[in-house]
Amino acid sequence: MRLLKNKKLSHIVLSAVMALSALISVGMAPAAHAVNPYEIEVRFDTMHTSSFTSGMVCAEPASTGTEAKVVLTFPTGFTVSSTTSNWTVSTTNTGWPTGALAWPSIATATAAAGQVVTFPSGDLTVGTMYCFNWTNTSAALQNPSSPGASEVGSVTTQTSAAATIDTDSFATATIANDTVVVTATVPPTFTFALSGNTDALSTLTAGTIKASPTPVTATVNTNAKNGWTVWAKDANTGLSSASAGYTIASTTPGTHSILTTTSEGYNTGVTFTQTGGSQTPTVPAVFTGGTLGYGGGLNTTLAPIIGSTGTANNAVVTLTNNVNVVGSTPAATDYTDTITVVGAGLF
Repeated sequence: MRLLKNKKLSHIVLSAVMALSALISVGMAPAAHAVNPYEIEVRFDTMHTSSFTSGMVCAEPASTGTEAKVVLTFPTGFTVSSTTSNWTVSTTNTGWPTGALAWPSIATATAAAGQVVTFPSGDLTVGTMYCFNWTNTSAALQNPSSPGASEVGSVTTQTSAAATIDTDSFATATIANDTVVVTATVPPTFTFALSGNTDALSTLTAGTIKASPTPVTATVNTNAKNGWTVWAKDANTGLSSASAGYTIASTTPGTHSILTTTSEGYNTGVTFTQTGGSQTPTVPAVFTGGTLGYGGGLNTTLAPIIGSTGTANNAVVTLTNNVNVVGSTPAATDYTDTITVVGAGLF
């Protein structure tokens, strides 16, 4: 009897152990691999109420099948053209998701009725994102006339027999105004500076044309869109000596002159450089310098010596004074002239 009881007890324990092992095995069974989710994105290139819009369609297939169609269902409230030729497409990347490929064999819609537009499609690979754009901006799709949120549509891929392979919904919104107007003000600017206020021609020798050893420059910076001008005049219409009571006269003010070694003369030649600007400055022919003795005579009336029809970035205007004396020019140490240089922008 004791032996029989021990056998029954062993069977009960063994059964309990087996049941517990089975329970543990079930609880620890590896989970099944999840199927890739079907991902879609539909972008409307404008969300403005009542506006016609082009757009983008992207989908990443989750189910194996041979795609032949993609069916785009627009939310209620959108006006969808039933003319298939309005539903032209392109595969130009217009901000597609990273890694997306052009939708294979996509072409102009083959059917359009109600809210549904059907396009041809090539076969897609599971797990790869594909995109295309519908391109008509004036006749294919019109947004609702009133703002709205969570407007729901869908994207469905089908076989050639119109059997669904993948389908899912998307949501969009329509707003009264989808634009941001950016405004700014650029205040007018004008800076003007002279490099110095003296020009020492030093000792003059008869028959030798002398030019400014260190010409004074005027630097212009301005955003005046219509241009800028620099003017100059002198106080004496020449180099004047109070002690000698004599003036080496400016050579033919108002016309260009070229000093010679045989004639007394005095003029100002102008050259320039410019780092940047919307237009290239121009020196009037009267004051064209750059060669010893070339320039124009100044008088007591402001005359334009350089100008531009655009902005200036570091326009440097060089004023070179030229003088020649002859044997009969009275001797004196106080020959002087004062040249006034001013500038302005045309805003």
